[in-house]
Amino acid sequence: MVGYDPKPDGRNNTKFQVAVAGSVSGLVTRALISPFDVIKIRFQLQHERLSRSDPNAKYHGILQASRQILQEEGPTAFWKGHVPAQILSIGYGAVQFLSFEMLTELVHRGSVYDAQEFSVHFVCGGLAACMATLTVHPVDVLRTRFAAQGE
Repeated sequence: MVGYDPKPDGRNNTKFQVAVAGSVSGLVTRALISPFDVIKIRFQLQHERLSRSDPNAKYHGILQASRQILQEEGPTAFWKGHVPAQILSIGYGAVQFLSFEMLTELVHRGSVYDAQEFSVHFVCGGLAACMATLTVHPVDVLRTRFAAQGE
């Protein structure tokens, strides 16, 4: 199951295994999403509307922006800020998975609530995401600055 799920034989995942699972999850996700993230940040930083009718707009849509970035800056442009982004995603995944596991274990051991209920997962998941966000926010600032560079 999701979260803390004690096995009858006592062979539970270690905290290290949970953190590694979160880290690998973050690594794979970031590797696949990075080009889209760069395009999204470029759109966010563009002052002009994302419209073909605006002659001042550098980017008009996802495909046009992808072609333009590729032509002007090369394929490596889609990976600007990738190293800080990987650090962010690996750290975020580790903290979120580990926090969620620890919070659901705390609920399981210290309350009358069933740790497998949706409401427990919802609250523990939200708190785990908050902890992960607070932990990796400084790296996210660096990642955004690198990805926003147009040259």
